[in-house]
Amino acid sequence: MRNLISGGVIHGNVYMGQVLNFPPPAEADEPDVSMGAQLPRHYVNNAELFAAMDTVHAQCRAEHVPTRLLLCGLPGLGTTAAADQWVVTRKGELPEKHLRASLGSGFTDVTAILERWLDQLRAPKDDRPSGVAALSAYFRARTANLPVLVFIDGAATEAQVRPLLPGSADSVVLITSRARLSGLVGALDVAQFALDPLDEADSDDLLARVARLGEQSRAARLPLVRACAGIPLALRIIAAQLVSLGPEALTELVAQLSDRGSLLEALDVPDDISLPRMLDAMYRGLDADGARAYRLLGLHPTLLLDADAIRALLGTTGPAGTRGMVGARGMVAATGPLGRTVNALLMANLLDRRAQGFYLMNGVVHEHAWSIAARPEHTEEREAALDRILAHYTAIAESGEARRSGRWRHDPAGAYRRLAEAPGTDVVERHRDSLVAAVETASRTGRHDLAWRICQGLWTHCLQGGHHADWIKALTFGVASAAEVADPLALARMHYELGFALLDRYDTEEDDPRRAREHLDAALIIARGEETEGHRRTESSALEALALLSLREGAAEDALDHLDRALTALDGIDHRRGRALLGYHRGRVLTALGRHGDAERELREARARFARFGDQYNVARCLTRLAEDRVAASLLAEALALFTEALEAMPVEGRAYQRAGILRQRGDLSRDLAERSAAVADWTAALAFYEETGSPLAAEVEARLSAGADGELADGGSADGE
Repeated sequence: MRNLISGGVIHGNVYMGQVLNFPPPAEADEPDVSMGAQLPRHYVNNAELFAAMDTVHAQCRAEHVPTRLLLCGLPGLGTTAAADQWVVTRKGELPEKHLRASLGSGFTDVTAILERWLDQLRAPKDDRPSGVAALSAYFRARTANLPVLVFIDGAATEAQVRPLLPGSADSVVLITSRARLSGLVGALDVAQFALDPLDEADSDDLLARVARLGEQSRAARLPLVRACAGIPLALRIIAAQLVSLGPEALTELVAQLSDRGSLLEALDVPDDISLPRMLDAMYRGLDADGARAYRLLGLHPTLLLDADAIRALLGTTGPAGTRGMVGARGMVAATGPLGRTVNALLMANLLDRRAQGFYLMNGVVHEHAWSIAARPEHTEEREAALDRILAHYTAIAESGEARRSGRWRHDPAGAYRRLAEAPGTDVVERHRDSLVAAVETASRTGRHDLAWRICQGLWTHCLQGGHHADWIKALTFGVASAAEVADPLALARMHYELGFALLDRYDTEEDDPRRAREHLDAALIIARGEETEGHRRTESSALEALALLSLREGAAEDALDHLDRALTALDGIDHRRGRALLGYHRGRVLTALGRHGDAERELREARARFARFGDQYNVARCLTRLAEDRVAASLLAEALALFTEALEAMPVEGRAYQRAGILRQRGDLSRDLAERSAAVADWTAALAFYEETGSPLAAEVEARLSAGADGELADGGSADGE
């Protein structure tokens, strides 16, 4: 007699509670069993995923072992649809016999599933044993010589899957789950594939197809596309509403979703495909630590956060091993409490690991987590977490600012005094998006002191990096918050900084010149209200910026008058750096007035001062301005040498925008000197730097290069480069 236990063959005496006499395996010529796939009419993306699944299937066939694949992802990402799509489009390459179980539908009785499958395989009922283990062994024996495709949809645990595995080496097992079932991967050689959200282009394509929208509505529907965060189910729900309400409802729906919390309301349809209800179920499945972490991570200002931000939100420093938490995809290396908590969210697909120690929360998931944290019962926990995360980003901004510049800052909290004694780190670039969003969060939640302090900490990074859009966005909230605190100087500084940022961008289509003057005038009025050193420094800074604005507008004499008054405001104040900067700007104004000898003297003196301070950045700026003066004086050979000297002096790290400005101007000068190859080389390098910083000046350089390629080098303007 042949005896089988759990698929293994034992020869010899067997002692057991129940003897299983199995009939011969099913024959391969039995009737086909339908998969029952229900494919959506519109399907986009996942071509790369299917190619990877094909590769695993081909390898398993070559090794004559079962193909076992796990597709996992957030609710609404379409793991079932993806699995169905792969099966249907691989007809002829997969086993003809299909067996399916939908565990997510509430039908989770494994015994009943096995009985149904055996009915479909026409296994005699009288021969079937009782009990899950015995029935599973019988099923494997029945399929030992039968290639079969088994689709296990909506698995929640490894224990649900194991009894449903067929016995044939030619079988294909396709499993979908909302969680990463690591036990299957390690013990049963299941290849895991995580579905990613759709990118913006595919999301827009799906929404437009389902809602039957034309190309003309692309810009108007973009906020809807982004709100759905690449989740196909969310896009389909929104599309269904547009179909029902008509295309004219597009604008109304976009306006509705601009209010926080309205997205979840829009996605909460009254049936079993409600995305918020699916996320509610996943939240309820977390343990207490995981649930707390989930809702607090929803308070983070952005979707992307690192381990330090997680620690700040949760209020734990964590063991040393948690720092960075770098490991395989979807896992972290830490074994402490924080690591276990983060791993629980990763395994539930509520969090995803990204490069350089960052973690990503899907936008819809983030909104759901925020909505739970916003409930009244979590008020104390929520407010404490917001205090911690915003203090965390304030410290990052102020530490980076202190490391980058020795400029004067308004410091009522004493942060910069402490940093002078114990310098911190400069990781502002790594966290710029979060810092800008943190300003808005601080302002909207009434933490106004932190909002304007973060803005002040972004000054040098944004100025030197040319990050005008982020800078102006943050400062808009900074001004609003400073108006709410009992500190007039803080408000003056915010008006000044926003005015300067608008001046530095100087986009006439955005009305930057007028807006800059309004904020600089406001700063000047407040600064003149008192005679403290901070107020006088701010008065001088506002006058300096107004001088630059006048210079931009062609009023060089007014600019020189503003600079003279800015110097007067510093009388009796030890502000050597401020005087050096004013000398630098005087050199620019004197160039505009055609007083090239005076301009050269001012700029060389300013350069010497900055060199004594060890400020290479401003040394390079002085050299750049001196080169511009030499161009204006028609001393082109001298100008070319000065541009080269400026490029060599300009620090490399974090100065792509400034280096691009120097290269662009040197390229223009080489063009004027008929040095075509040198011009093209400089413009090419400048273009790369401008693209790196996202500067709109890239378009101007591209125009120069296009003209150069056609044999005609176009005229070009000057680059401010500040």
